Amino acid sequence: MPDAPRKLAAIVSIDIAGYSALTERDAAAALAHVERVRELAGAVADSHGGRIFNTAGDGLMLEFASASDALVASIRLCERERDARLRFGVHMAEVTQTDDGDLLGHGVNVAARLQAEAIAGAILISAIVRDNVAPELADKFAPRGRIKLAKMRTTLPVFAFTPSGEVTTARVAAKPVLAVLAFDSPARDRATRTFSDGVSEEILYAVSRMPGLKVIGSTSSFAFRGRDKPRAAKALNATHILDGSVRRLEDRIRVAAHLAEAESGVVLWSERYERDIVDAFALEEEIAGEVAKALEVTLGEARRARAPKLTAALSDAYFEAREFIRTGAVVCVQSAAAALDKIVREAPDFARAWAALATAKLEVLRLTRADRAKLVEEAREAAERALGVDPSMGEAYAVLAALEGEYLGRWREREALIERALEVEPNHPLLLFRHGQFLVATGRVEDGYAQQARAYELDPLDPMFAAFHGYNVWARRDKAAGRAILEDAARRYPDNVFVWFMRLNTAALDGDFAAASALRADGVRLVPGLADSASYKAGERMQHLMMAPSPEAFLQLGQDFAAMAEAEPASALDLAVALSVLGFTGPALAIFGEALDNVDAWRAGALEAARPHIGYESALLFIDQTKPLRMDPGFAELCKRIGLARYWREADVWPDCASETPYDFRAACVT
Repeated sequence: MPDAPRKLAAIVSIDIAGYSALTERDAAAALAHVERVRELAGAVADSHGGRIFNTAGDGLMLEFASASDALVASIRLCERERDARLRFGVHMAEVTQTDDGDLLGHGVNVAARLQAEAIAGAILISAIVRDNVAPELADKFAPRGRIKLAKMRTTLPVFAFTPSGEVTTARVAAKPVLAVLAFDSPARDRATRTFSDGVSEEILYAVSRMPGLKVIGSTSSFAFRGRDKPRAAKALNATHILDGSVRRLEDRIRVAAHLAEAESGVVLWSERYERDIVDAFALEEEIAGEVAKALEVTLGEARRARAPKLTAALSDAYFEAREFIRTGAVVCVQSAAAALDKIVREAPDFARAWAALATAKLEVLRLTRADRAKLVEEAREAAERALGVDPSMGEAYAVLAALEGEYLGRWREREALIERALEVEPNHPLLLFRHGQFLVATGRVEDGYAQQARAYELDPLDPMFAAFHGYNVWARRDKAAGRAILEDAARRYPDNVFVWFMRLNTAALDGDFAAASALRADGVRLVPGLADSASYKAGERMQHLMMAPSPEAFLQLGQDFAAMAEAEPASALDLAVALSVLGFTGPALAIFGEALDNVDAWRAGALEAARPHIGYESALLFIDQTKPLRMDPGFAELCKRIGLARYWREADVWPDCASETPYDFRAACVT
């Protein structure tokens, strides 16, 4: 129809939400709805200079001469029709009119696709429509981000209106909160699920590196699968959901991904890909880029390594190694390290594999009594190789920061590395948690707890984050709220050592001796060797003493605990904390000093419950339970011995306790 006249028009596409289901239930009622909507739409269009130019089934298309007329008519119809929940799409563009009055063209198609993306009872419009109406009318429509319309390549910004006003009062979050769910896989075997989860985690990793975007951690977002997925957004307080599916076809991979706004369900972007498996990692970066565009988030400026091309066998081995590291079991982590060693030999430019190898070596260092010096060097080499390939690899900086913790006193070096890690990966929950640990270990407890709260916010189902955050809330804000967080974590993870440890501490300090006794008995099952440890025996003795105080027993306690710490260095810090709680500041400071001067002896035998403190042992000096220590001038002397006083002076940052002590703490740290 080359000679057909073209004109500019505002097109309104309307249909009845849930019409097919209504037809199945009551065909006569469905038909009555359609007839009434058409009659009402025709009358409203006439009153605003418009007309119905097409009808099909439950849908109809309206034409208006101006964007204002189209919107006023749509709002009027949307507000008046309540029996049938209508969906509207409005766009303005050039169209072609046929001899019978029908309109054709891209603008008609866009209006129809917008209507298909609208929720029931809402009007979804394109930016060009909103830009061509008066401000008082435009303000009725709230921004809903960018969406990719079905069967169209481009994305466009859209705006929405509902009669309830819910959408109009909402605004796109300044910092969207994205949950990347575990992509579905049609196969149910373990190998395929591992591959699918691995692809999902790499996509999560890629999008989490975007500044200005908060991304929920994988422990929490991957907990929602199958029928639980619709609950994810509300449970995780996410504004947007990235979901999809992964299909493995020998050496080919098919990925379907879609990004949706959580509140409205509007799909902002969707795409399907089929690539050779060697291009899997390039695909993940491509998806991250599309998500950034859809959310109007700027991609990071850090130089990125070229995506590696891996064979199917190497991809499978890498994803399985990552899964083994997440288990936290010594044997699994050792297997992961061995597999990653082979991967980096075959793919020396694979930065993520080098970083994973560094993490695996670090975890073996923390969990075993193996050759520490050898593991430190191997972990350091792997982290440095990762950064040589990709200088924006936050995981590698975090490993190097942890390795600096092997040498008590290298505070500024540790701080620089962990801060660099957060610069390149500001949304990584584990990096936030470790930074929080560092801040607590250097006496900035409030700031440290705030960072750990951010880690918990991004990954609330991670048991370690929940354990520490629950304790922090209990200690500083609200005891009942803190206990509730710990109890919820215990229901989810009844065998997690970190959760058990914090529950035991809070119960004992609350004076809930029945709960403490039950938890101590449960710990014998969870922590190998606990029943024979000095820490366990000291806990029992403290409880007996608190239940039946005796002056003679109190006098003997300091001497006995000192002897126990000397005989069992691995329990020294627990014993020092216990003495501090009871007010024995002198003996407690002595045990702390001895333990921190010989920290390798403590680490060599530390039980699993103490593992989070390896590299951050000084954090115990600043928790609420050791406050009596900080009131003693001898505390400043201890801080000088372990290099903290020098760090505070050089960095010109001081611990929270500097303003709390009855003596001049800063002066004591200088003299």
